[in-house]
Amino acid sequence: MQGGASGSPYQTSSAAASDASLHSSIAADDKLTLSGFEGPEKLLEIWFKQRPARPEDHPNNTSSDEDSSDASLSDCEKPAHHYASNTKEAADGHWTFRRAGLRAVDRATWEGMLDIVQCRVLSVIKNEFADAFLLSESSMFVYESRIMLKTCGTTTLLHAVPRILEIAKDLCGLSEIQAVFYSRKAFLFPERQAWPHGKWGDEVAYLDNIFPSDSFDTSGYVVGKINGDHWCLYMCTPAGMDMDGNVIKPSFEEPSTSDDDDLAAADDEDDVTLEILMTNLDPQAMKTFWRTEAELADGKLPDNKHALKHRFQGPENRVFTETGISKIYPDSTVDDYVFDPCGYSLNGLLGPYYYTIHVTPEDICSYASFETTIPTKQFKPKHGREGIEFEYDTFNDVIQRVVECFKPGRFSTTLFVRHSAANKMGLGRSQLLNGHIDGFRRRDRIMHSLGKWDVVFCHFEKQAHKAVGKLASAAATTDLGVPASVMDAAANPISVSVDGVAAAAHR
Repeated sequence: MQGGASGSPYQTSSAAASDASLHSSIAADDKLTLSGFEGPEKLLEIWFKQRPARPEDHPNNTSSDEDSSDASLSDCEKPAHHYASNTKEAADGHWTFRRAGLRAVDRATWEGMLDIVQCRVLSVIKNEFADAFLLSESSMFVYESRIMLKTCGTTTLLHAVPRILEIAKDLCGLSEIQAVFYSRKAFLFPERQAWPHGKWGDEVAYLDNIFPSDSFDTSGYVVGKINGDHWCLYMCTPAGMDMDGNVIKPSFEEPSTSDDDDLAAADDEDDVTLEILMTNLDPQAMKTFWRTEAELADGKLPDNKHALKHRFQGPENRVFTETGISKIYPDSTVDDYVFDPCGYSLNGLLGPYYYTIHVTPEDICSYASFETTIPTKQFKPKHGREGIEFEYDTFNDVIQRVVECFKPGRFSTTLFVRHSAANKMGLGRSQLLNGHIDGFRRRDRIMHSLGKWDVVFCHFEKQAHKAVGKLASAAATTDLGVPASVMDAAANPISVSVDGVAAAAHR
């Protein structure tokens, strides 16, 4: 898991120290947690319609990163890429950028929202485009008009949606929602989730109550095998739009202004998100994600590192380099942490893009996720963000590099593509995620066209991997409400019981 082996999923401070002696005695070949941890994350992304910055809305402007307001200035490093951005070089040579929108919200406000989710901030890095929060349970990325929040374990992510909308409206003047996405992989232990997260139908109903049908068009999807590995997606857009996301206007309505057109163009940039969700990780490879005895004795909490590049000594530097993660995007700014006694999280920023990694290394519930918005040469966005040297030709090249780091027995990928109107038909969508991954066979490739968004879901299994037989209670149910007896080994681990605690084992 990305944290302690018992009790709270992420044990830090005194809890971590008290358990250090227990876990330091575990032999390297016997590192196994019998309670199990829910590694698969819940992922929420909310896009707001941009509006021109109005400093008069927030008169108490400040330049502090810890307590900033709309239009406040914040220090940053000299931009590494020549994007069109809001950075400026001062007379003394240092660089600043102007905070606006969601980025003007102070840290204490975000921490209050995260209390609802039941997680906390470990550290923060930033550049001129985004703030990246490393959390006790995964990550949060905040841009001027969108927020991405990803949490694992038994966090109550959806409970925070009303508070996020309140913050955006009351503190940032962002009252118009452009799109909402909520997604997750099939849970390993759905029965442990707090309502509404135990069943997909409950989650969809909960969100539909927040986004009523008279104002929003909503849809809930299950992509992949119901009796196998699948991915759940909820999508919400304002009512009154066509399938391409264009507002349907009455013929008598006055033409939009130039300001409206400029904001619409900014809102309509291409965007891509790749997720790689990996299970049955190689036990030998996972040993690296446990703290050593010396590191357990250290037991220190992370501080706010504000890293430019990865230059720290200790467990983070060891994991970052030994696993090959450092080679995925070597020019990125990173912030990472090795949990006590095991588990790993990383946030990375590269210009306006991010990537994030989370690892649960225990044999009994091994899981790793990789998510990135960094394009490839195959998918170079058609807008003004030029100057970056894309590391990979295709997304298949990204996938190949990532699975070589974590060595999964099986994994699923989702590619979520948002097209601008001008670029909608020219990207060769049929070729996305259509290549070969060495050492794996592709079991599924499913495409959904959702207007201006396309989703490609693939499932891969190691060629030598063979599923074991089924063993499940007839009373057990999956997170879809389907009897567990119909689930195959790809989605339903072997059920076991340890001291009366339900657990799971992958073979």
